[in-house]
Amino acid sequence: MSFYAVVFVALSVAVCLVPAWLLRRQFRAPAQDFCVGSQFTPLDVTRNSSIAYSLRVATFGPLFAWGASGDIWPVIVGSACFGLGLFLVSRLRGPILEFVGSALRGGRSITVHAFVASQHGNDPNVGLIAASLTLVTLFGLIVGEAVAVAELLKPVLTGGAWLVWPLTLGMLTLTMLCAVFSGTSGAMSCAQLQLGMTYLGLFGSAALLLYVLASTLGPMPAHGMLAIVLVPASCVLVLVHRRGKYVDTGLILTADAARPSPGATLLRMFQRVLKRCITFFIVLVAVIAGMLFYATGLPAAGRESITALMSGTQVPAAALIALVLFPLLHPMVDVVNWQRMAAVQKHLDATDFEPGLRARVPYSFFRMYATESALLWLFMCMFGAVAVVATGTTAGAHVMSAFVAQLVADPNEATVLILPLLLTGVCAMALSAMISMFSASLCTIRYDIVPWFWPEPAPGAAQPANDATAMRRTVIVGAGFLLAVAAAFLAAGALLRIGVSSGAFLALLFALGCAQLSFQPLVLGPLVARMRGGAGAVSPTRALAIMGCGVLGGAAAAAIYAATGLEAWLWAAVPACLGSGWLCFAMARRAIP
Repeated sequence: MSFYAVVFVALSVAVCLVPAWLLRRQFRAPAQDFCVGSQFTPLDVTRNSSIAYSLRVATFGPLFAWGASGDIWPVIVGSACFGLGLFLVSRLRGPILEFVGSALRGGRSITVHAFVASQHGNDPNVGLIAASLTLVTLFGLIVGEAVAVAELLKPVLTGGAWLVWPLTLGMLTLTMLCAVFSGTSGAMSCAQLQLGMTYLGLFGSAALLLYVLASTLGPMPAHGMLAIVLVPASCVLVLVHRRGKYVDTGLILTADAARPSPGATLLRMFQRVLKRCITFFIVLVAVIAGMLFYATGLPAAGRESITALMSGTQVPAAALIALVLFPLLHPMVDVVNWQRMAAVQKHLDATDFEPGLRARVPYSFFRMYATESALLWLFMCMFGAVAVVATGTTAGAHVMSAFVAQLVADPNEATVLILPLLLTGVCAMALSAMISMFSASLCTIRYDIVPWFWPEPAPGAAQPANDATAMRRTVIVGAGFLLAVAAAFLAAGALLRIGVSSGAFLALLFALGCAQLSFQPLVLGPLVARMRGGAGAVSPTRALAIMGCGVLGGAAAAAIYAATGLEAWLWAAVPACLGSGWLCFAMARRAIP
């Protein structure tokens, strides 16, 4: 069974890379088309790829474990704050879109690092340091995705666990090929198709797990009953919210194509079939959940659900603080989000929208992005509860790997389908996140790193030749970046002793994110000040000091964790980073006469 599951997953991954093949040769396009997106990229593709980016395997593991143990409140807090963080970006989008639009028209950098530099003395050194910190964060997050997917594949490859490493390295190679040869347009098209595969895998395996649970109905814990309430509710809300349109089914076109290629036509047919399969599994989830409600009784289901919500949480207070601060404030400094906003703005500039509709498009983009991402975080948590209750898996730090191993060890008419569906969803999440992050890394390298080391000529020079040279250098640096990721992945596989389903693994990812979170005061400060008619700016020297204080605050907390082994200190890296950074920013603003 494991062999057929791996073959099924490999085919699903191959299908998801078809858009990259159709949009190949984008590395020869101008920098703006390569790093932001071509004018042929629909808004639905940009939105779907953003939602796919928010669903990561490295996050799925801890959410699954919390749901399996009945610790629901950390997920409720984190998902709500993530939605609020995207709403905050939407609320402050005016100055951001103004900057991005001006940068697009002038052929300048559209990244958050360029915004930070422009607001604080227009010093290129500030932008370079911010870009370097972003690359550190993206480096760690891509490694985290690779480590997480490798651990989940190990139980499947029985007797050949060594195959996990070349398979994961192969996914990294596909990530590079997709992002390099098809640019951001190809990366977003691949990610949005992988969102559909994620829905297929998660909703399909959830339906079959509910079937297993219904066929062996017996006493279940309170959080299991809560999961039976929330899993179908989440699926139905996605169905209603999407109106059955889980992926964009428009034909992929390129500038030099007189008519759609046969590959694009076949891809659209596949996407239409995929939409119907997802809807079928959502309806199946709702039907089986209705049968379970009938068997247990709605009053009993309500009482058990309330009991699960009133059970409290076992995570430390520092973890709850981090789960509030990081999802709330990180979306504002995430370069992937800025890349997506630039793609939306470029589409608006290239299309004749009415003024009212032009203002509603970004709001609609963020509303669906925030709502659906937060809803799916909650679904992934409840999926963990259904999984362990249906299969009898013991909750723990390695609960997700144990659940996969249970599916491999106990094949039957349901698990023979659950395993390939689950692995399809997991690999789709990992690949879409890695492609999005590596595409953002290339954007950062092209706009903020390469020009600093190799300044671009004056506007009167031969721009196409200069742009081609800059793109070659970007690809070379990006390839070196991904080689370093592969080396770090191999080292982490040998040295890392933290289970990917544990809260400590998520805390480690948050600590790595502190490198990027360190310049959050330099972004939020000017945005809030602009709304009040001010500037919120500091000098370049003070801006560098603020970033340094944020990095040192997070690093100090992580170092204490390394010395003591207390998980609370690892969670404390986020409040330490933000607290020291904002304190330094307040002192710098106070010193301005």
